[in-house]
Amino acid sequence: MLQVEWKDKYLMNMNIFADVRKLCYKVTKAFFVLYNLKHSFDKGRHIIKKRMEKLPKDGIGNDLFIILNGPSLKRQDLSKLKGKHLMFVNRGFLHPLYKELQPKYHVFVDPKLVSGVWPIEWIEQIFDMCPDIRIILPAQWHGLKRFAKYKDDKRFFWLYWSIPCYINGVSSGCFSYAILQGFNNIFFTGFDANSCAFDMIKSSESHFYGADPELADMNSSQHISALYTTALQLMDLQEFSKFCKKRNINVYNLTDGGLLDMFIRRDFNDPYNVEKEIQIPKGLLD
Repeated sequence: MLQVEWKDKYLMNMNIFADVRKLCYKVTKAFFVLYNLKHSFDKGRHIIKKRMEKLPKDGIGNDLFIILNGPSLKRQDLSKLKGKHLMFVNRGFLHPLYKELQPKYHVFVDPKLVSGVWPIEWIEQIFDMCPDIRIILPAQWHGLKRFAKYKDDKRFFWLYWSIPCYINGVSSGCFSYAILQGFNNIFFTGFDANSCAFDMIKSSESHFYGADPELADMNSSQHISALYTTALQLMDLQEFSKFCKKRNINVYNLTDGGLLDMFIRRDFNDPYNVEKEIQIPKGLLD
């Protein structure tokens, strides 16, 4: 009798926690919706949007492979993707095969590039390795003095639209661009979604290149914030998966391991083999 009562209380508490998580997610998402709505009325952004919309959609008839920076990349041979439409992010240019692969796109959306925590010289380093690459930055950065020399540079795309997936930073930017450009299939790898766990134990395994130096001295409050953000990000990705399913947008997870079971998994070494794919667990997105 006591065991049954304990289980009932446990299930009740779990349901309460689930409701609290959903409420926190909705509040956080509402904040980002309002933030984006505020910027949508900016006259300069409208001008940028019209300019970007006139560009040809280079995704039509092509597939995109998004390379994120998780430690699992060290277990994958990226040379197999040479010649594909590749997209890297943030410190991805540190990958030893970056120059050889000649990616077509590189995405930054983290405000650390605006504040100076990340040096603006990274952009020139990328161009030195890949002269024909397209750099993708948020449209709201277009008018900033820090990016003045790039305002009319045709190698830049100023991202004026975001998928309804606001909490996932650079991955949201990647998915937004991919959908805007009309890519047939969107594959991604290196999205382990567990970097905050490595940061907590001060491991050098949070990314393929090691740990982010700017996160080396995080205190307990910052770790709490990171864990909370990770929970919201996972919920956000579940919503994004639903968004894609309703619109027949094909997104496949090629990551070796990791937490993202809300997307169909395919084998990195054989990404077009449907027989090897692992479906989304039943009931996960209900």
